[in-house]
Amino acid sequence: MSTLANYKLLVRIIRKLMSKTRNVARYNHFQHSVTRVTKRLEKGREAEGVDLWDLVLAQEEGKGLTRGEMDSNASLFMMAGTETTATLVSGLTYLLLKHPECMKKVVEEIRSAFANTDDMTMEQLAALPYYGACIKEAFRLYPPVPLGLPRVTPEDGSTICGHYVPPNTVVTTPQLAMYTQPDNFKRPLEYIPERWLGDKEFEDDQRHALQPFSVGARNCVGQK
Repeated sequence: MSTLANYKLLVRIIRKLMSKTRNVARYNHFQHSVTRVTKRLEKGREAEGVDLWDLVLAQEEGKGLTRGEMDSNASLFMMAGTETTATLVSGLTYLLLKHPECMKKVVEEIRSAFANTDDMTMEQLAALPYYGACIKEAFRLYPPVPLGLPRVTPEDGSTICGHYVPPNTVVTTPQLAMYTQPDNFKRPLEYIPERWLGDKEFEDDQRHALQPFSVGARNCVGQK
């Protein structure tokens, strides 16, 4: 639908042809977000704890989001904040089960670091090197956002990979293609967490290419 949105007449025809059931489902999904926004706004800034909506409500008069923008962004936040995590964890579990030698290492690391689950904190888990490498390698082979994250070329155009691209052109790179490109990663189709731990065999890997939630000012606000 995002691609079709560039072709106004075509997208109107497609929408007319879409089943009523699908359209109702889309509407109900959006209305669920609207209801959640209403409940959160009723709580105001005195809500227990701190959440993303505290930042939304803290904006100066005239500079914040309109109600329509809140509803639209809430729908995006709900998908981005749940589906991506669930997909990555599913992919990580699958890859570890397919590679028992990696599973054994990460289990040993975690169980030697903590006496019980109550000792686990986000900060301490993030400091486990092999566990972190397993997650990065899962992002590479099982990206939650496999399609590209778009950018627009500047007013004077841009040169990308030796090719001139005209101004105001939407450009993107599919993540899975980038992460399994042999020029970027050696043995690209293999699950090898060691490539993130300084293994000499993979010293020429283009590790900076792994950007599962985009880069720059428009990258994911919740990626941490």
